[in-house]
Amino acid sequence: MATEMVQMKVSGLMCSFCTMSVESALKRNPGVNSVMVNLVHGIVLVEADTAQMSREELAVAVEKLGYTVSATETQQYKNDEDLFEVIKQRGTIGMVLSAIDLLVDPLNLFGLPAQTRGYFSLTVALVVLFWVGYPILRKTLMALSQRVINANVLLSAGAWGSFIIGSLSLTDARWPNFLPVAAWLMSLHLFFAYFKLDTRKKASEAVRKLLSLQPPRARVLRGDQAVEVLTSDVAVGEIVEVRPGERLPLDGEVVSGQASVDESSFTGESVPATKEAGSKVIGGTLNLDGALQVRVTKVGLDSFLNQVVRLMSQIAERKPPVELLADKLMNYYGPVVFIVAGLAFAAWALLTGDYNKATLALVTTIIMGYPCALGITTPMLAAIAGGKGISIGLLVKASEVFYGLSIVDTLVFDKTGTLTYGRPTVTDVEVIKGERLDALALLAAVERQSEHPLGQAIGFFAKKEGAPELATEQFRATPGKGVSALVSGTEVLAGKPGFIQERGVMFSAAVQSRIAALDAAGKTVVVLARAGEVLALVALQDTPRRGAEHVMARLAQKNIRTVMLTGDATGAAQAIGRALGIDEIHAQLLPADKVAIIEKLQGQGRKVAMVGDGINDAPALAQAEVGIAIGAGTDVAIESAGVILIGDRLDDVVNALVLGKASYRTMTGNVLVAVLFNVVGMSLAALGYITPVLAIAVMIVSIFTILLNTLRIRTIKLDRGQETPPEASTLAQVEFSVPNMVCEGCAGAISAKLTKLPGVQEVKPKVAQKQVYVQYQPGQVKQQQLVEALAESGFTAVEV
Repeated sequence: MATEMVQMKVSGLMCSFCTMSVESALKRNPGVNSVMVNLVHGIVLVEADTAQMSREELAVAVEKLGYTVSATETQQYKNDEDLFEVIKQRGTIGMVLSAIDLLVDPLNLFGLPAQTRGYFSLTVALVVLFWVGYPILRKTLMALSQRVINANVLLSAGAWGSFIIGSLSLTDARWPNFLPVAAWLMSLHLFFAYFKLDTRKKASEAVRKLLSLQPPRARVLRGDQAVEVLTSDVAVGEIVEVRPGERLPLDGEVVSGQASVDESSFTGESVPATKEAGSKVIGGTLNLDGALQVRVTKVGLDSFLNQVVRLMSQIAERKPPVELLADKLMNYYGPVVFIVAGLAFAAWALLTGDYNKATLALVTTIIMGYPCALGITTPMLAAIAGGKGISIGLLVKASEVFYGLSIVDTLVFDKTGTLTYGRPTVTDVEVIKGERLDALALLAAVERQSEHPLGQAIGFFAKKEGAPELATEQFRATPGKGVSALVSGTEVLAGKPGFIQERGVMFSAAVQSRIAALDAAGKTVVVLARAGEVLALVALQDTPRRGAEHVMARLAQKNIRTVMLTGDATGAAQAIGRALGIDEIHAQLLPADKVAIIEKLQGQGRKVAMVGDGINDAPALAQAEVGIAIGAGTDVAIESAGVILIGDRLDDVVNALVLGKASYRTMTGNVLVAVLFNVVGMSLAALGYITPVLAIAVMIVSIFTILLNTLRIRTIKLDRGQETPPEASTLAQVEFSVPNMVCEGCAGAISAKLTKLPGVQEVKPKVAQKQVYVQYQPGQVKQQQLVEALAESGFTAVEV
């Protein structure tokens, strides 16, 4: 036995019928033990004895059903894009032609003769069935060749049966003109397929955006020179050079150099990590300020980035879809419709001997059995309930997310960038010698030229406190440690305690005690020294978002347990968690650790929603029943989540739960209505009461019934909470990522544009990092106005 788990990337999967088709076809083959299909990511997992059924043969079996198997993510993306465009184009053309045909025949709004209307309908039906519906016809024939009855077979039977009966009506008055019904069935099927493929396409972008973090090229030391090569061509053990502002191409160990590296998206640490000889580094993280030489230790699938991708995919593959029951029902639905239609034909033939009426009963039963209203339920709910969410700053990607929101009893939060702002803020200034404003002025002077986030935070705080500006000379930065400069001819130092001590400054017992206390509280300490004496200690910490404590209180009132997961240090995590009143706190976690904790909660029977913003949160967002991403977070987190908080308001987490419960109730009602229409329609058809006009009317009425039921969601009242408007004198800061800022000319254009805006105090472009730091007064200018101003100048800005 050579049993293996075979993964296939499949394009064209759209609904539960697709799941059933693939499972049924593959399970018939020798050596296949189990099949699992994930519609969202287009993945088919097969446990099979590859000695009996090879990987290639499994792929062929899937392709015989009309689906496409891709070798790589890129190829699958291309196939998905091509299929999406084809279905979108043909579905739109089909709906337009069918609507025109409905006006001409059978409604006859233009008063045309019956024969003219008949031949017009015949032309429309031929175009829709043979050209617009060619992808469906092809898949139908392929499914029949594999002895599979799926949605395409059911649809084609109804559409082509209607076409044949309608064609006969042109020469034989005993047959009704079902040609418009044929066009409507095919067009509606393709139109709904467009919505389903759109959801599938958007969901799969998460992995591609994650992989895009890895630089395509790396600078490798070969011989006596640095050579640029494709990252995929770098081997384990080779040395790569990474300059300030560049992303590390691969995982490795620093062999020389010092730098501050931003790992927040991967580890959750809000303060950049200092890297020096012997330090481990992660591919895809950003080198802020120093030159590094790194020996590569992991490449390809072994790298940290690819491990996160693989973790996300495995979670998606093993996670059962919300429509698991629907998957099972679809195994029987198609055959049941054909059996009922066959019984109707037999009953009419035996009881009346009228084979015309028996054939009509057969075809109309199949037509009314096609789940037309059921197909529109999901996209309609996504459109209307999603629109309600967007109106208050919530983006819900797919309607199945509403079910997850409706059952949540545990909310898991990432810390950095989710519960907090994700950037260091000055919390304490302890003056050891001299005056407070003098100490802040010295700090601001030596930190003003620093690119480090701690230096920028200190400079911002000093300016807000009104500290005077001092001139400096001979500024020097030691990457990851601290800075120095001459102020009025005297050397001033600012940096980590170890850096200050290395420069010969002695710490008193009282200073050491205060540093230890601030460290224990999870704060980062910067020491200010001049002429060999410690002047002040400054403590910085990532601070909670406004309203976070209120959100935790609201969740407690709803008996929802709160948990915080973070890659940050234990002290910092405990300080934030206790301040907000969070029930359970876990710190110093890697992405896999976060997933393991959520799995543990789920194993206890809890229904979990995860709120996060970073790359390190992506697997956990996928593992939870519902992933909720902060809108200012990374693209990967946003694409991995089912819900996005567009406005960064944590209050909307509670609103998402309220909207989820209401929407799922509506969706349940819609499904019952849709099934009822199918049952009633099939019963009427079997009894011989369905006419062409009635068939189309039932389709339209069922859709409008579901529409009216879904529109009730718009009346739901959601609490927006209270926010105190910022005062005009308050200073705020923001840092934007500007990918298309490539030179000093770009930086100059950005500075010129932003400084013209009222309320903008300082603009600091960083070309190497492709970032822009802005200080502004929120009472005079809004952050969105800054983004719009950059867009007017041709620059795309995203908050870091």
